[in-house]
Amino acid sequence: MLPGQPTLAAPLGHRLRNPNALELLTLAYALGVVGTIWDWREHLIGAGTQPPHFVINLGGLVVLSVLAFSGKIDLRSRAFVALYVLLVLVALIAFGPFVLMMAAPRSALMVGLMQSMMSSGALLAYVPLVLLAAWSAWRWLSQATINWWRLAAALGIVIVAVATVWDLYWHQTHPMELRASMAALPPHQAIFAGFLVGLVGAAFGVVMSIGRPGSVTADPVTTAPGGGSG
Repeated sequence: MLPGQPTLAAPLGHRLRNPNALELLTLAYALGVVGTIWDWREHLIGAGTQPPHFVINLGGLVVLSVLAFSGKIDLRSRAFVALYVLLVLVALIAFGPFVLMMAAPRSALMVGLMQSMMSSGALLAYVPLVLLAAWSAWRWLSQATINWWRLAAALGIVIVAVATVWDLYWHQTHPMELRASMAALPPHQAIFAGFLVGLVGAAFGVVMSIGRPGSVTADPVTTAPGGGSG
């Protein structure tokens, strides 16, 4: 190896320290896949399911953040403010019950929250999630030429969001249904499929961008195959 010639370890080390948007998408979707499988396992053995739900929600929130705020965006624009407000609402919806469960699992507030989740009005609480997922996916896709892997990376979280609403509705309409595995429930299968679709798309984009000029530091929206400046 010639002196000063870059090694594979150098770009890999840089990627680990400074992941770009596409690499963050891959990691976040992977968290969703792992968290969903973990959740199925915990249901099977009867253990607590809050840690897997935390991993699932964290992965989904990172995906939404990357899709919503990648590329050029005016921090003073109404679009940025609206996206930010939606992201905060989704974070509260995702992690609020988890924090309450950890802090006061037997409190009257927790009991009231669990009861409210079985009402039809609870579905409205997930409107910000679906809206943010659809808007973020559209915004990310609009910044470069659309190809199959960009479409998969963007639509994966939309599938997850819609399936999450379906999951709540399923549990409301099938309160007495017990199954040996949560993997057998159609909404859970759809959530897993959404994370998997997004992971395949994002991971393919990362693999295709390796070795391309500027791929170590540049935004994948402008450097990945099929992309253009946006």
